[in-house]
Amino acid sequence: MVDFKKLREAKAKPKPKHPRDIFNALPKPPGINDLYASQAEVLDAWFARWNDKDIVVKLHTGGGKTLVALLMAQSVMNQAGEPVLYLAPTNQLVEQVLAKSKEYGIAAAAYQRGQPLPSAFHDGTSVLVGTYETLFNGRSKFGVRNSGQEVVKVGAIVLDDAHVALSSVRDAFTLTISAKNHGDVYTELADRFRSAFREVGRGGSFSDIVTGKEFGVAEVPSWAWQNKLDEIQQYLAEKVDDINPFVWPFLRDNLGVCHCLFSRTAISITPIFPPVDLLPTFDDAPRRIYMSATIADDSEILRTFGASRDAIGKPVTSTSLAGVGERMILVPGLMKLGNTPVLPMVKYFAQQIAAAKLGVAVLSPSGPAAKQWTDIAEYPDTTKAVSEKIAAMQMGATHGPVVLANRYDGIDLAGNACRFLVMDDLPQGTSNYDVFRMNVVADAAVSSLLAQRIEQGIGRGTRGGADYCVIVLVGSRLVGWIGRKKNLDFLTASTRVQLKIGQEVSEAVSTPDEFRDTILKCLRRDADWVAYHASELTEAARATTVDKLALKVAASERRAFRLQRLGQYEKAILELETLLSDEALLADGHRRAWLAASAARVAYQMGDANMGQKLQTTAFAINNNHSPPRIRPAHVARPSPGRQAHAIVARMLEYDRRTALLADFEEAVSDLVPEASATRYEQGLAQLGAYLGFDVERPEKVHGVGPDVLWRTEATFDFVIEAKSEKEGDNPLYKKDHAQLLEAEHWFKQVYPGRGSVRVSALPEAVADEKATPVGSFAFRLSDVTKVVSAIREVLRELVGASGDSVSLRDQCEAALVKSCLKPSGLLDNFMKPFGKGK
Repeated sequence: MVDFKKLREAKAKPKPKHPRDIFNALPKPPGINDLYASQAEVLDAWFARWNDKDIVVKLHTGGGKTLVALLMAQSVMNQAGEPVLYLAPTNQLVEQVLAKSKEYGIAAAAYQRGQPLPSAFHDGTSVLVGTYETLFNGRSKFGVRNSGQEVVKVGAIVLDDAHVALSSVRDAFTLTISAKNHGDVYTELADRFRSAFREVGRGGSFSDIVTGKEFGVAEVPSWAWQNKLDEIQQYLAEKVDDINPFVWPFLRDNLGVCHCLFSRTAISITPIFPPVDLLPTFDDAPRRIYMSATIADDSEILRTFGASRDAIGKPVTSTSLAGVGERMILVPGLMKLGNTPVLPMVKYFAQQIAAAKLGVAVLSPSGPAAKQWTDIAEYPDTTKAVSEKIAAMQMGATHGPVVLANRYDGIDLAGNACRFLVMDDLPQGTSNYDVFRMNVVADAAVSSLLAQRIEQGIGRGTRGGADYCVIVLVGSRLVGWIGRKKNLDFLTASTRVQLKIGQEVSEAVSTPDEFRDTILKCLRRDADWVAYHASELTEAARATTVDKLALKVAASERRAFRLQRLGQYEKAILELETLLSDEALLADGHRRAWLAASAARVAYQMGDANMGQKLQTTAFAINNNHSPPRIRPAHVARPSPGRQAHAIVARMLEYDRRTALLADFEEAVSDLVPEASATRYEQGLAQLGAYLGFDVERPEKVHGVGPDVLWRTEATFDFVIEAKSEKEGDNPLYKKDHAQLLEAEHWFKQVYPGRGSVRVSALPEAVADEKATPVGSFAFRLSDVTKVVSAIREVLRELVGASGDSVSLRDQCEAALVKSCLKPSGLLDNFMKPFGKGK
């Protein structure tokens, strides 16, 4: 009997080192003869930079990224003879990597919790594959700095889907204290910081959050966190073993560089940036390969992993469109469907397509949102159930519809497993940190993160160049987001082109039948559609532009964080203040506010309360979603507002597809209902004023004095508004309520002397108590607020459909505002009423 293994070993040749040579020597699965041109291109470019410590490799979703990563790993093992660790965001992706390695005959082993690391890994003969938690945990088998544990050295670490693994890495460094499971610790910490929130005028908001009335996230003021650092460290040291012992080794000496965030469900103590240097295996790895999508902004990879700015700015990528599937992206919110409700229509067609034995999936941002689809779709709500359902769809045993909550990656539904994919509204943050950052960080950073999740989501249904899928985008926030010109820059070139095609197609659809027929053009492989898509997609065959400014900011933030941890506080502040003065950021208020708040945190840590107050005041003055300083800043009077029509038209022109403005409007005024909390109703009134073209302020929220909402107008007077939306219909305006309104007007007269004012109370009925004397004050009844919402909605609809240049559009807008009684005097005369006396 011939022993082929012995024969092969007897004639063993030197192991190939170039990944393309490795591929050529591997056994090929049926139907695979060669690499994609894009795969070969990036492998050549990577091999030329073989010794670079940090390299970002970019390939399109479905472009064979896993095979490329495995070939790189094998190249390192063959050439250096050193171990290679391959990290993926989820267990499902780990399984996919192992399946791909087996398919091509590349030796790979799964990380096993509770078991020693495989000897083949240590020998550099087998890739070790695991989730990010395999390495990033405080009791890592690979060794934690200063723990006395032996450190495992590697020749390379492959970080797959690095751009979507960021939250997984942060979670590994975050202590999450559940209000449900650890209520005693949650309550104790809330009590310890309650007075700090009261001191900065946020006591009510904090109370509503910790009692479960509000869904927001509140950051403990950094001065209060620093003041209580020692007692918090001692307290948590006694409790943490029952909460999460894997995180504490990272945090116990780094609490001073952490955020402490409260939500209704949990407290999160998380570092400003993950201190990944605490893991020598990662920090000292000679090669770190970040597999990323073809996006412009990879600055979050720099922030999370501390990678080299130069390396991130020189990604290895390809202009080839190999692997880019055909996606027909449809947006019902842009269609002229009249009174046809969108959601029932989409649900109906989803059922019809699934009945035709074509896979249908729905991606929702959360569990509650997913449950709105359970009338037509199955909802697997555990990781195991999701895996089983996806496997069944991949095998063709079921076709859905299936709805998945917050699963934008790790789900591969190639071919018939998914021919119809619905993306339900904008992805949202899942952790306290995500929600916090989306509230206070720079618009650009938020848009970049959202773009990555949208890319991941719509890529679930096309897993290769020959695949095709219909993608339907629903939900006002999602439709509004994709309609804004500036947001599209954060998407990959191929997605931008496919979205542009879809927007044009959607605007041509006016009936449900046309919607169905358009879907069938893709599903039935209409030759004209396929050719049109292919010809348009050629526009995307160009290199992605790297966002150099984003990388510059991220690199400076990371340097400042390192200096802060080393106790070099003055240098850390100087780094951040230098960035604050950069001319390129002067117009980017949100990002400057974030940097100022970061510098304030350092100042408080080094004990300079005056500098901390100054810097926190700067942050809060720019963006009042940040924590207020201990002493509220004085109000600075704003210049007189511009013309109402000019402001409305300028907002509309921010949109590439004007119809998307209407979706954003609906989201902005969605809380103007009696059921909304007082805080949300006030915010809704502020946003309504902005859509009316007024300059809007929230003095009471920002400065602790003045009205809840101030609408500043082009007329000779402004609206001073106090919101009493939570009153019952028979609950009159009391003396104390009117006194509050008079105090708000008094504040206004001091800040804006010479300006006229109209005192307004937003409440259910225009009725005042006998003891109140509301002469000269007006009731803005909630029902009349609703009428104003309807009136401005119609004006916006008319404007969206209008033609002409900006001057013509302003004239048309002005005429529509007059006709609808939405000019300041028209609002006062038609939608606001003098108070009557109650019984």
